[in-house]
Amino acid sequence: MRSTERHFTGWGRYRGAAGTALLPATTRELATADLPSCDLIARGLGRSYGDAAQRSGGSVLVTTECNQVRWIDRESGVVRADAGVTIGQLISKYTPKGWFVPVTPGTSQVTVGGAIAADIHGKNHHVAGSFGQHVRSLRMRLASDEILSLSPTSNGELFWATVGGMGLTGVIIDADIQLLAVPSAIVAVETQRLRTLDDLLDEMRRSDEEHDFSVAWVDLLGDARSVLTQGSFARPEQLAALGVVTAAGAYRQPSTTSIGLPRVPLPRVAITPAVKAFNEVWWRKAPAQLTVTAESITAFFHPLDAITDWNRVYGNTGFVQWQCVIPDLATPSLYELVDRLGRLPSFFTVLKRFGPGNQSPLSFPAPGWTVAVDLPATAKALNGLGALDRIVADAG
Repeated sequence: MRSTERHFTGWGRYRGAAGTALLPATTRELATADLPSCDLIARGLGRSYGDAAQRSGGSVLVTTECNQVRWIDRESGVVRADAGVTIGQLISKYTPKGWFVPVTPGTSQVTVGGAIAADIHGKNHHVAGSFGQHVRSLRMRLASDEILSLSPTSNGELFWATVGGMGLTGVIIDADIQLLAVPSAIVAVETQRLRTLDDLLDEMRRSDEEHDFSVAWVDLLGDARSVLTQGSFARPEQLAALGVVTAAGAYRQPSTTSIGLPRVPLPRVAITPAVKAFNEVWWRKAPAQLTVTAESITAFFHPLDAITDWNRVYGNTGFVQWQCVIPDLATPSLYELVDRLGRLPSFFTVLKRFGPGNQSPLSFPAPGWTVAVDLPATAKALNGLGALDRIVADAG
């Protein structure tokens, strides 16, 4: 197996670590090659924001070359994919055939292995749960070099420990994933602006169940005004009204051109003014009244994929993403969080509703509200995280 020394960071570029990258070229090599007996963690494309997929002084097994889709059952939509296959690969290959990934985060550049290990969630958790609930089975290599097949009904305890287990149980080789049948590749999206946090929470409580996907951007520096986007895949009878000429065209994804940010990041003193300016533009570009539009998969689910190196915008020290869940009955804690977070600059703050969790002991989602915020890795921001954690702990 090839290896090389490499400096690893998460997507936030905060606190990297040097380690040995192990680079299997195939799943066969991944399953059979000699590996260190300890100090090893698996890694896909490194889109976890923090340090989940790095090991200081140890070995990092990079699975990106194990990236073959093996087969699909065209009747049921179950697909077998290597651990290094990306969400984007599955979308490109199978959306034209009427299938979509059951759960996608805000980027398509996440591997199947990483999606399982992190038990990723998306804009549809209130409807579909998280990624692990759609994994029918997986193969994994243990630290003992044994290869096991796991499913919810066979080796179920280890299966659920692996879902959301962040690579601690072993290295995922491949998995069978249940895809979602969709009527088109066009998302019918309702967008509206809401002036207050009260208005936003009321609207999400009222209307989330009417939509498969729902997410709100919140302006923490602007009195928690928000833009709520909710949508579902467009049905054939909706396409003409949405301006889609043919059903065939509905399955065609537009090509995207990456927009590169300057390699020189914003100076720290410019971050807060830049955030205020960005938030004002984002607010003003949203329609003043509720509007229904047709959006591509890329535009609706993965808009930041079109911006190369957007993770550099917070400067050389990088950024952290802080996320929490607040139970439905602890809404006052949500208001307290928003008030505290309003003192910190963040380009991206989103609010979603979670449905029930799953059987994984380490999976993140639980019923309630989830807030995710990107913060520059400054002393002020990092020192404030403890107070936020205490609010969440007190909320239960």
